[in-house]
Amino acid sequence: MRETRQKIQYKIAEGSSNTSSFAGLAPIVEFYHRSGLPDVIDKSIGIRTTRGRKDHDHVLSLVLLQLAGASAVDHLPFLKEKLSFERLGVDIPSPTACRAWLKEFHNPNEDIKRGMGKAFIPESNRHLDGFGKVFTHLFSVISAMDPRASITLDQDATFIETESKGALWNYQGNRSYEAFSTYCPEHDLVLASKYSDGNVPPGYMQFEEFKEVLKGLPEEVTQVSLRSDSAGYQTDLLRYCSEGRDSRFGFIPFTISSPVRKEFKQAVKAVAEREWKPLMRRDSDGSLIPTGQEWAEVVYVPDNLSRKKHGPDYRFLAVREKYCGPLDEIKDNFEKNSENETLSAPGRINNEAGGYQLYIPQVIEAIEKENPDLRRLHLTGMGTDIYKITAVATNIEDGTDGERYGLKTGETMDGGKIICWHRQRCGKSEELHHILKDNLAGGHIPSANFGANAAWWNISVLALNLHNILKNQILPKGFSQSRPKTLRFMLYTMAGRIVSHGRRIMIKVWRNDRGCELFRHAMERIARMPAFGT
Repeated sequence: MRETRQKIQYKIAEGSSNTSSFAGLAPIVEFYHRSGLPDVIDKSIGIRTTRGRKDHDHVLSLVLLQLAGASAVDHLPFLKEKLSFERLGVDIPSPTACRAWLKEFHNPNEDIKRGMGKAFIPESNRHLDGFGKVFTHLFSVISAMDPRASITLDQDATFIETESKGALWNYQGNRSYEAFSTYCPEHDLVLASKYSDGNVPPGYMQFEEFKEVLKGLPEEVTQVSLRSDSAGYQTDLLRYCSEGRDSRFGFIPFTISSPVRKEFKQAVKAVAEREWKPLMRRDSDGSLIPTGQEWAEVVYVPDNLSRKKHGPDYRFLAVREKYCGPLDEIKDNFEKNSENETLSAPGRINNEAGGYQLYIPQVIEAIEKENPDLRRLHLTGMGTDIYKITAVATNIEDGTDGERYGLKTGETMDGGKIICWHRQRCGKSEELHHILKDNLAGGHIPSANFGANAAWWNISVLALNLHNILKNQILPKGFSQSRPKTLRFMLYTMAGRIVSHGRRIMIKVWRNDRGCELFRHAMERIARMPAFGT
């Protein structure tokens, strides 16, 4: 066929254009300085304090690198070329200088203590500890902009899988590192993220991490709630919250996924059928929608939480859902074998009252033998049906004012609402870690040194926090759900020219270009912000 389109023509001109293909990152740079982060980073991390590029230059460069879509230190020269922000105060280091800087976060004396077969987190040196102060300062800035007396702390861990020989094997059989994060959904910020080897149990040192986070909360916060998966089901943590041991916050409401052990299953089976209630969830328009599951409160007192005469009350809420797996074939086999006189008594089918009654425990055993992964569903027989069982431990009582848990004014909590509030943590934690590892460069392992990798992960977290502040506090409404790759397309990679005019350095953008209105709105909003110091 004859080609009908015109051939693309091009021309390469001499010199440089002073045009940046990442002009949309300027609001991040402006907020970074406006929030007082450079001084806090230099004082808290303390690696480069005199000549040359300072700590805040390295941190900002790696933050911009990740928001721009790159994932390795080797991409810094390309960022420096395309960003063209030197005259705006962005001093991007070379890959060699950045690697040397990252290596300063490593604590070599702790390396010999790492290894398989033991839970151990290397002690951070003072440089790596400095990131905690950085996150605390940033949270204080946002708390001043958007004060919240009551906040929630969601704690969850994720594996960062890698082929690096320095990584250890996790319980899933993969080499990995691990990050344990504390997230505040009200401000959409990560308050802390503890880095460890992959062989460390997810809940290891969670209680200690929780107390450290509480210490760093700004004075505007007067009430705290906790949500965690089953890794947080630890006696010390539950007692600390329920017995009001924290000197500042006292009683701390929590919901924590509870292990479903044999004793708990027996307690679930003892619940009367009339006690099971349909579990509803609230849609985006506020209406209630059935989930197809049921919930009930279970009378269950584990030995490690035996109640004292005047001690706190712990509640256990069970959720059941009918198992709809491949039961028909198994039932058919039991029915055929029931006519065989040599079949052992427990495997027979009871044909009394003219209907088939399966011997449920043996059916469950057959299901789990066929697919061992189904054991995590905690299949339990009740009547003639098989159910999947999950559980939540809480110290929140029915009738509690639900406003602090996201309900409307005047609504109160019951078991179903407590379960739904707890479940809000699950999807958000997975989304958070997915963004860190895939939208940003948290999934990249830059070094064989543990401390350097920990610093890289913390910078990924800082990049996510700055992105979330931009979309929630600075950009127009409607962008609060935008992930980094979305704003990378709409804003971060817009074109702009760096020009000098009247002894001023400015970025020139064009009104009809993609991202111009977002850029203008962000820069004007940041200009009206108060300047935060140390």
